[in-house]
Amino acid sequence: MRTTRSSGTVLAALTAVILGITGCGGGNSGANAPSKAESTAAAATAGTEGSTNPDTSTFRKLKVYTVGNFPQNDTKAVVDEINKYLKEKINAEIDFQGLPWSSWAEKMALAYQSGEQVDLTFAPNWADFANNVAKGAFLPLDDLLAKYGQGIKETLDPRFLDGGTVDGKIYAIPTNKEIGESHTIMFRKDLVDKYGFDVNSIETLEDLEPWLQTIKEKEPAIAPIWLSGSGSDTLGYFDKTRESMKENFRYELVAGAPAGIVLDTKTDKMVISSMESDTAIYRMKLYGDWFSKGYINKDAATTKTSTEDAFKAGKTWMKFGSDKPDSDKEDSIATGIELVKLKGNEPEISTASVSNSMMAIGRTSIDPERTMMLLNLLHTDPVLVNLIDFGVEGRQYVKVEGKENFIKLPDGIATRADTGWAPGIEWMFGNQTITYLWEGESADKWEKFKAYNESAHKVKSFGFNFNTDAVKTQVSVVSNIIKEFRPLLETGSLGVDKVLTEYNKKLKANGIEEIRAEVQKQYDAWKAKQS
Repeated sequence: MRTTRSSGTVLAALTAVILGITGCGGGNSGANAPSKAESTAAAATAGTEGSTNPDTSTFRKLKVYTVGNFPQNDTKAVVDEINKYLKEKINAEIDFQGLPWSSWAEKMALAYQSGEQVDLTFAPNWADFANNVAKGAFLPLDDLLAKYGQGIKETLDPRFLDGGTVDGKIYAIPTNKEIGESHTIMFRKDLVDKYGFDVNSIETLEDLEPWLQTIKEKEPAIAPIWLSGSGSDTLGYFDKTRESMKENFRYELVAGAPAGIVLDTKTDKMVISSMESDTAIYRMKLYGDWFSKGYINKDAATTKTSTEDAFKAGKTWMKFGSDKPDSDKEDSIATGIELVKLKGNEPEISTASVSNSMMAIGRTSIDPERTMMLLNLLHTDPVLVNLIDFGVEGRQYVKVEGKENFIKLPDGIATRADTGWAPGIEWMFGNQTITYLWEGESADKWEKFKAYNESAHKVKSFGFNFNTDAVKTQVSVVSNIIKEFRPLLETGSLGVDKVLTEYNKKLKANGIEEIRAEVQKQYDAWKAKQS
């Protein structure tokens, strides 16, 4: 399908799988990095000291929410350094709220509902963004962006802004990173070599079966596939099945809509994937078949151990994920395990892909203007972005001698996790293309990102973002049903036919058809305005 290979992020792909449909500006690095830093610093100045001469005389403590591998042992030291810097730049500090993946969604929902101070928050499309916009959780940013975000406008590919736009208003600013999206599978290189697997021979999920059988028989301590249905791990990251290839990826996820609603690009009609997409149903049954054969960990529907953690602990040997230039090198450095990867699909751009990592300003922000200044710095100031992403120089990393833009672990430290700051949030904050490179990464990594983005093609529904306001009650209930059934369906843990029947019955009884009709109406109206 041009199925919904939606956001390269975690949950988007995840929800896509449930439904079976399956479906994250370059700059220079290395020797050229200093000039990049100088240019972005100038952009930052333009953004915060522009024609409006903003008043920053009153000190502000801005509450910033994000999610990642939290808690981190060295958070206080890193945040102290961030606050020293921000105090000088915009007379503000941050109250950093790093939440773990396991509780983030629930805690943010409570924060929005309770009226708690939320200044800046991670707000990707795949985490109820449209629904939260409809509920008034976020402020419209157009005026703030114009007044205090000039650096963002100068550095961010304008196509990104479509991702955070609902009904013509911008409610979130996407992270500057890869704009296209593709998916891949990464394997431990030692086991690939041990069994003589040819990574280039894999075209579809089904092609993996002989490898899964080999691992099951010869590496009994390792799960051929590790899934965590209670978290965000999904087979949907690699969306190629024989059926989806035959269908030429005809289905697309619809940004803002519950994952059960997808666009059939052949008919331009919205369909309910778990009822009307043979490709989706085929995929779910494939999961069930693999579970019954012992290819998937038996506690997949309930375990709290993520694939990432299982991988690091030696409990599995492969993991699904988003592809992008040097993704295998990034993950090898992050895990301390040498990895090889399959070539992903050709990158494509969807509303979901440009919105899979965004930051929004909360309705309860104590100072939206200062918060936009902070967001502008995150997109333009290499010092601030590198502090947040990689921590403090000398504590979490050291510069590689003779290579200003390259960093490495301090002597005697084996992995980034051992430094006390490795939350894995590089793809969330501001402008990834102005960050340092780890030793071993390609010097032209950000040039590769630029080429990758330029090669990506737009999906049919690019630019459309569903406004849930008219059916927000139904969307809320249906979204909860999806969350309930997702672990069962996408891990194949129980009989698929039985679970699918019950799932579809609940969707019908709680308004999925009303949602579909509203999505279709809005899509038709949006399409009519396209030239």
